[in-house]
Amino acid sequence: MLRKVRAAVIKSTRAYHLAGVVTLAFFAAGLNHRATADVITRHVIYTGIFFFCVWAACRLFTAGVQRRLHLEGVEPHAAGDMITTFVIYLEIIKHVVGVSFTLGWIAGVMACWDFLGDRMLMVPLASSVAVSLTAFAVTFGFSSFIDHLRWPAKDED
Repeated sequence: MLRKVRAAVIKSTRAYHLAGVVTLAFFAAGLNHRATADVITRHVIYTGIFFFCVWAACRLFTAGVQRRLHLEGVEPHAAGDMITTFVIYLEIIKHVVGVSFTLGWIAGVMACWDFLGDRMLMVPLASSVAVSLTAFAVTFGFSSFIDHLRWPAKDED
């Protein structure tokens, strides 16, 4: 079972397959039997954009796992199941936190412009920069912390 998970994450062709399956689900969920040709055309365009976004996310995740395996001192094709699971787990945590803080950053900047937009330009701009720097500092610190976690190796005497 773990070998299948490792193969799904490490192989580069899996990104196309996963993006295709997710995109088909996205396309099917958005279909409507009363939709006009214009709506269907826009839906096909958005589905294509969605495919490339999911494909890029899969490729970035795979590259992150491979980079992390190199940091652990093993080759991706020679890594054991436990170390690969450990690395995948850490990368999932990093990506979930990154996405959460990105969404929070977007919401924070939009709130700054919504609540402070009627004031001078520098007030919402300065508050947006403050929100951006705070979100960047927190995510960078968390990512650095996760990158310093290592697979427990046996002490060599």
